[in-house]
Amino acid sequence: MCEDELLQSVALPDVIEVKAIAGGAGGLEPLLGEFTGEMRAQFDLFRRLRAAAESLIDGADETLAKQARADIKAATDAIALIVRTLEKIDALLRQLERDRLDAEERLLEARDPDVLRGQVEALIAARVEAAVAERLEEAVAARLTQRAGALEGYVSGQGPP
Repeated sequence: MCEDELLQSVALPDVIEVKAIAGGAGGLEPLLGEFTGEMRAQFDLFRRLRAAAESLIDGADETLAKQARADIKAATDAIALIVRTLEKIDALLRQLERDRLDAEERLLEARDPDVLRGQVEALIAARVEAAVAERLEEAVAARLTQRAGALEGYVSGQGPP
C-alpha cells in the first residue's frame, strides 16, 4: 500500500461532526472553525509522519527502526489528542447551538400574546392591590383621627360623641 492510499484509508472518526452555526456567541464559532481546520491539518501531518516512520521499521538499520517506532508512538499519541480536541470543539459548537435555540425560544415566548396578556394582568393586579391598600390606610387613618377628635371632646367635658 503506497503512502497516499494509506493516508486516504485513515480518516477522522465519523463521530466528529462540525456544525455550521449562524449567529450566537459572536466570533467564537469562526474561531472554533479555524481551530478545527488547523487541527485537521495537524492530523494529516501526523498521519503522514506515522506512515513515513512505518516504512523505516522494516529497514536494516536497528537504530533507525527504533527511532521510527518512537516516532510512530508519538504521532499516534498526537493524533489521539487531536481527535479528542476536535470532539471537544464539536461539543462546544453543539452547546452554542443549543444556547442559541434556547434564547430564540425565550424570545418567542416573550412575544407570545398569551404570555404578554398574563404579564399585563399580573401588573394590573399588583397596581390594584397597591391602590386598594393605600386607600384602606388613608380611610383607617381618617377614621382614627375622627375617633381621636371625638374622644378628646368627650374627655374635655362635652359629653359622648
